[in-house]
Order: sequence, then structure tokens, then C-alpha cells
Amino acid sequence: MLRHHRSMLGVTLLEIMLVLAIAGMIIVMSVRYYQSASSANQSNTVLQQAQAIIAAEESTVQTYAAYQPSTSTNLTNILPKNALTTPWGTTIVVTTTGSTFTMSFPSVPTSVCPSFNAAMVANSRITVSSGSCGAAASTMDYLYQ
Repeated sequence: MLRHHRSMLGVTLLEIMLVLAIAGMIIVMSVRYYQSASSANQSNTVLQQAQAIIAAEESTVQTYAAYQPSTSTNLTNILPKNALTTPWGTTIVVTTTGSTFTMSFPSVPTSVCPSFNAAMVANSRITVSSGSCGAAASTMDYLYQ
């Protein structure tokens, strides 16, 4: 007797494994993209906060013809709400000494640090007074003159 073989229905194990491998690669790539986009967003947010602090300090110079002894506490009246809180939950500390002021950003994540540091130093009046991007939880201090 001859048996007629009908075409096979369904999918093979090899096809399922191929689909799962492709799906896994797409998931890994999307997670990496999300992490880099999140780091860039945090860096931009903190950079905007630093620019707001600089504008507030420059405003006091124009008003009083010199830097006034400003701290994080009395800058809150000039700055928008939560302008001294970083995206990772720490508080930006601002201190004034003579004709300069220092902005301190505690616990900067290593993924954010290089791009944020490069953007800050791009301003010719800002220098890094202390801090390192290599540490797991570094504090970056910037001196504005």
C-alpha cells in the first residue's frame, strides 16, 4: 500500500529557535538604546540645571555688582522648583567664595559623567575643581569664574 504524505503542518523547532534568537537580539539592542537615551537625558537635565544656577549667580552680580555670599538655600528663591535636585536624587550644592562660586554635583553616575563633564568644561569660564568620572559614585565640583 502506498501512503500519501500530506504536507507537514506547524513549525519546526529550528524555526522557533530562530525566531527566539532574533527576538532576543531586538530586546538586548532596545535595552541598550534605552539606557544610552536615559543617560543622555539625565546629562541634559543636569546641564540645564547648571545653566540655571549660572544665570541666577550672574543675576546677583548684575544686581549687587559682585557675587553675594549665596548658598543652595538662598538660591531656591531665584531658581525654578526642584532646580537643585539631580535626576538621580541628590542635591546640587552651591557655595560662593570671593569672585567665584562652586557647584557640586554629588553621586554622578559613571554613565552620565563623561558627557556632562565635557558639556560643562565647554564653557570657558567653568573649570573642574575636583572629581573624577572613573569612580562609581563621584562628586564633580565645578568652579565658575
